Amino acid sequence: MQKNYRILIILFAAITGTLFFQSCSKDDNPIDEPAKEVVPKETQKVTQFAIDVLQDVYLWSSTIKSVDVTKIKDPVAMVDSIRYSADRWTSLTDDAKGLTDSFAGEGTSYGYSLGVYLFSNTSNQCFAVVQFVYPGTPAEKAGMKRGDLILQMNGTDITTSNYYDLFYSSSVTLGMAALNGNVISLNNKTISLTAVSMYQEPVNTYKVINKGSSKIGYLFYTDYTLKSHEKLLEVLQSFKASGVTDVILDLRYNLGGYSLTSQILSSMLAPASIVSGKQIFLKQIWNDDYTAYWKKQGEDLNEYFSYTYNYEDEDSKKVSLSVESANLNLNRLFVLVSGNTASASEATITGLSPYIKVTTIGEQTAGKYCGGIVFTPDDIYETPDAALKNWGIYTMVYRYADKNGNTACMPDGFKPDYEVADDPFDRYAMGDEAEPLLAKAIQLITGESVTTKAAVSLFRPKSVDKAISRKGALNNKLIELPGRYKLNKENRSSAR
Repeated sequence: MQKNYRILIILFAAITGTLFFQSCSKDDNPIDEPAKEVVPKETQKVTQFAIDVLQDVYLWSSTIKSVDVTKIKDPVAMVDSIRYSADRWTSLTDDAKGLTDSFAGEGTSYGYSLGVYLFSNTSNQCFAVVQFVYPGTPAEKAGMKRGDLILQMNGTDITTSNYYDLFYSSSVTLGMAALNGNVISLNNKTISLTAVSMYQEPVNTYKVINKGSSKIGYLFYTDYTLKSHEKLLEVLQSFKASGVTDVILDLRYNLGGYSLTSQILSSMLAPASIVSGKQIFLKQIWNDDYTAYWKKQGEDLNEYFSYTYNYEDEDSKKVSLSVESANLNLNRLFVLVSGNTASASEATITGLSPYIKVTTIGEQTAGKYCGGIVFTPDDIYETPDAALKNWGIYTMVYRYADKNGNTACMPDGFKPDYEVADDPFDRYAMGDEAEPLLAKAIQLITGESVTTKAAVSLFRPKSVDKAISRKGALNNKLIELPGRYKLNKENRSSAR
């Protein structure tokens, strides 16, 4: 018999406990004092490493107080607790290499992005909806599409405790479902997937839309990865060859990535005179000490529009890229946004806005207005301690601003110029001209309304708080290239 579920609000509770130990005196008389737990030296060094970074290069370094490292049992939790109140992104990891490797957009995955939603106020049950799938992945090959509903996983209910297995397991059998009104029920269909190691192509969907005298280039872009540069170049060259007059850049699920990629994409979209004149794209605003230090070192903290780029990729391979052949010389841009538009996506809007009219359509963006760097002990100590091997800290080091010093997405993101709800439950494919956000953009460009078919539902469940949507490390990150900045190591020879 199929189960029917109705949407309610779920409540969570956490239970913590403390374990105490008893000890005896030398004369075997029992005493009530607990034995002192000794924090391992290695843990103390990890704590000191984190504090050294945060008190030095962290954007809000003045808020970080010294701690007694002999009393900190969990350095990762400590960083989460002492970071600045507005900072939701700085974090400590014991796998720095794995973190930086995953910035390339590679990893073992099923290849879908999901929204995970609450189901009941009496249990921790959830369900998921497909937001989009990456091309050529197991999810796409299995026929999964935007709007598909997942009610079970490996024959059991999805819960707030196990939903991570939708992303991090090596294989999974999904129990698919159908939506009727506000009722979700199993539809007797299952899909079995095996995760594979792959590059997930972020240049997901692109097309030219011909509407009267308008030629509109549509690009659905999901991650700002270094490996996507060549594909972006190819797509925008094709737009230029097709005589595209307007561009709709769909960033509604783009949670961020490399700042260089944001700079390169913007140089393909901006007015040619701005790019050839190498005008300021973004300014970086560091803490006071490092602002003075970079000035003394002669370091330019501005990023510029440019036709040529020379850099090293994640594999330390030297890359030379010219984007002049793809420059569209736009005087306006339409950007589709949501709460999953963050970081490098918001930086793109910020950097372009002083030069062209940027119209945003959708929902309020995330408000990730900082750039970060993953620091390892090698970056901050002359002689790093071997005990710190593999540790790293992704640290917010600057606030980005436009050429005039303004950060319009701080602190809560961009409010859209035209508010339109993103609704994956309506099952419109990305790029479907009847999809509400895209339809609104086309209307604004052409002045004509787009005929839309009736949506399946205006279903609006509550999402799981802070739920991930897909596997990967680019969520809410604006990342600088490794080695771009050399920190001041003066008076810091090794971890204490």
